[in-house]
Amino acid sequence: MININKIDLELNNSSLAINNAVESPREISLSSTWCNIVPVNSPYDLSEKYQDICQNHHDDNKWILMINPENNSLEQLSSMGKINPEKILRVNANKVNVSLEHIKNTLLKGTCSAMILSDTNYNEAQLREISRCAALGKTHCILLQKTDSQQTKQLH
Repeated sequence: MININKIDLELNNSSLAINNAVESPREISLSSTWCNIVPVNSPYDLSEKYQDICQNHHDDNKWILMINPENNSLEQLSSMGKINPEKILRVNANKVNVSLEHIKNTLLKGTCSAMILSDTNYNEAQLREISRCAALGKTHCILLQKTDSQQTKQLH
């Protein structure tokens, strides 16, 4: 059987073992170099976060994937010339199935330089798993979370 995964596996006495050439982190903190939760205080703050992420994670050979982005902020930044919309993929979770498994698989593929998740709710175990997949796929995962004050303002 041919293994098409990125991890090189060795067949050893009928058991599979991860080759030492690939280091897989066993425990990754919730705020690691590959996965971070970033608070967002206002629509202006959100625009600044988008701009920073797009500039810091720009890679000519990879996409920046945004799940549930605020389209007005992106369009404004694009029209001002502050971001390059050609390397941004936008996904609306209302139109496409964006399950935790899809997120993990995308992170593991490593085809994106960064994945931005907006207004998601994951428990600690799920966040650890997302962080682990981000590190293995070398894809930065940024979870943008509105602060309580912004959520309160939007309810009124």
